[in-house]
Amino acid sequence: MGLFGTIKPGLRKSQAAILHLDLLGSMAVQMLDGTALTPTGAKTRGLLAILALSDRRPVTRKTLAHLLWSRRSDEQARASLRQEIHRLSEALSPLGTDILDIQRHALTLKPVLTTVDAERYLNASPSGILKLPETDTTLLTDLEAVDPALDEWLTQQRNRLNHHLTTVLEQAQSSLPDPEQRIAAANRLLRLDRLNENAWKTLMRELIRTADTSAALLAAEQCLSTFRDSLANEPSTATKLLIDELRACQGAGRPTTLSDSPSGRMDSCETSFPSERAYLSVTNGTTHTANGWGISNQTIASVGFSPLQPELLTAVTPDLENILDQTAVGLANQGFLSVFPPFHTPSQHESSKIETRTSGDYLVQTKIQTSLTPAPVEGTLHQQVRLIVRVTDQRREGMIVWAERFPITPENSDTVAALLTSEISWRIALAEARNSANRQADELTPLEAGLRAFAFINRKEPTSFLPAEKLLHSALRRDPQHPFLLLTAALFGLVRSYEQWAPEKIDRERTAAIEAARGLIRIIPETLTGRLILARLLLDRPSEREAGLRLIEEAKPFAPSLGITIAIEAYALLMKDSPQEAAANLKTFRRSHPTHPFVDLFDMDVVLIFLLGGNAREAVERSRIAVSLSPTRISMLMLHLAGLAALGKADNVSVVNEQAEARSQLLRLMPDFSLETVRAHYARLPPPQLAAFLTLLERAGIPATPSALAHQTQPALGGTSSTGYESSSVVPSSSVP
Repeated sequence: MGLFGTIKPGLRKSQAAILHLDLLGSMAVQMLDGTALTPTGAKTRGLLAILALSDRRPVTRKTLAHLLWSRRSDEQARASLRQEIHRLSEALSPLGTDILDIQRHALTLKPVLTTVDAERYLNASPSGILKLPETDTTLLTDLEAVDPALDEWLTQQRNRLNHHLTTVLEQAQSSLPDPEQRIAAANRLLRLDRLNENAWKTLMRELIRTADTSAALLAAEQCLSTFRDSLANEPSTATKLLIDELRACQGAGRPTTLSDSPSGRMDSCETSFPSERAYLSVTNGTTHTANGWGISNQTIASVGFSPLQPELLTAVTPDLENILDQTAVGLANQGFLSVFPPFHTPSQHESSKIETRTSGDYLVQTKIQTSLTPAPVEGTLHQQVRLIVRVTDQRREGMIVWAERFPITPENSDTVAALLTSEISWRIALAEARNSANRQADELTPLEAGLRAFAFINRKEPTSFLPAEKLLHSALRRDPQHPFLLLTAALFGLVRSYEQWAPEKIDRERTAAIEAARGLIRIIPETLTGRLILARLLLDRPSEREAGLRLIEEAKPFAPSLGITIAIEAYALLMKDSPQEAAANLKTFRRSHPTHPFVDLFDMDVVLIFLLGGNAREAVERSRIAVSLSPTRISMLMLHLAGLAALGKADNVSVVNEQAEARSQLLRLMPDFSLETVRAHYARLPPPQLAAFLTLLERAGIPATPSALAHQTQPALGGTSSTGYESSSVVPSSSVP
């Protein structure tokens, strides 16, 4: 999946297609009866290739002319393009119908009438990728050296295809239900990228699951020789641990077999591999932990799961195991937590030796509650299952960091896992920040400084932004490629941009945030959080909004149906001038995730969407909470005023006193606040929504332009700007390679 390629899950080959385009290898174009229609000219084939790989979207004539005649003047290039369009139409004329949709400013291929082989791979999902023939053929080998700009475009398209295949195969090898399928996905992935460690580890684990120890040992030796030959280096510590354990078991003559447990987890030397799950060793009654997923000096803490108890091995177990497994994978993919995945309780013999289990700094404990409720069919009862989850800090005598309960059904396991992933990672980050609260700033490691900045950001108080900026700048200067620091920098830029009022400062904040998010994606390409934050940032830039929308589409196949993606999509709908649909999406998200950190950290988006989507009561409920907690947030006071104006009209409620207090507080903080200020701040909004917003603020008593008195008044918070702090990028240039 290319970073900016569009993924359309579920696209099927149309039975109505009358033209087939093969782009893998040399271009080949043919009709249903096999008649070849491949254009003879390289420029003509280039034109057709660009249209075929445009995700069925119109391509402007300006773009086409640049890609095919980059060394000519605009006028000459456009004239040449007109000739090539005519040649392409002539080449396809035997079809007897127009395949090209030729408009004054753009061209496109009619999707119903054409199929493209490369599209089948670009649209492939993890569940369907193995159904496609394996291919390592280079895209469009006959179009090289046609034009420098086309060469660059061709490289981008090849990278896009390769990246998508890599991502989908990585998803397939971890999500397909059958071990043979996971082995096939890993083998395909290794033929694309021999240095993909996840594929090597999956291959070895799944070969053990299928009791093919010899093949697993052979894969281990091939992995080592590949890294030594290619990089003159060894694979990562986690991979070597897996290989060493495999060798040790084989050398000791002990079986390496599948577990008898219902989960189908593998046993090696009577326990699982340390890279597969945490294992326990007992010395003088003390429990020790082994290695888990993602352990490195770049993680902020380690997380373990309490073993699944025998009494939980009931009909609900598949749902519970699925939820916990997805949560473990999600936490590991955050990039800043070491994870010891869940596993079944030790045998009775082992349990007698171990009183407590303390793997990880934090322990995720689960408990099942069941009850009988009346079923839809009269006279019958339905079993209702609830999952109780609590996270405890093992270094602080089991202090509870977070706890919640959820109903479990076969339909909501993905949603519960997504919420657990977000909540657990967020709460642990805040807890780790509190753990270092008593230390001086100059004593903090880069990671500790980033954690403290993260805590400041969550306050959303303008007065907290300056210390957060200093901490982040110091941390990134010392460790510019730490995933958690880049994630925090991206969040910081977005949150602080809400409180900026000069257009150049808003742009500076968002540019820094975009750089940080892209840096995070380069370090951890599979990070769903990083991609969605980047998408949210790009939606505020009209020139890059399409890229943000494509990122959201890319995330959908790999995200829970009711996860954070739907909240980001709600903002995208607002930017596309569909406020009612945006509010409906956000309501769906909030019903599924009422305590999701997104709702709190990005409360500006939440209130704005509800306000412009016609849900004034929900907007005011949220803004009241935010203003009461942080009364110096000018941006939230502004939204609260607009919400009160909308509520007064919609519900015929008198809000005069509350409105007067909010307006007085806002103008005390920023005396020169006016509709002119708002218009510049929200220039990104669609014009109808901006006009509606300004009308509400005008009704709330905000002046059209700054008053003369305001220019003589000092900002209430002090400092150099209306929000009391000076803005600068917190991301050193070295942090984004």
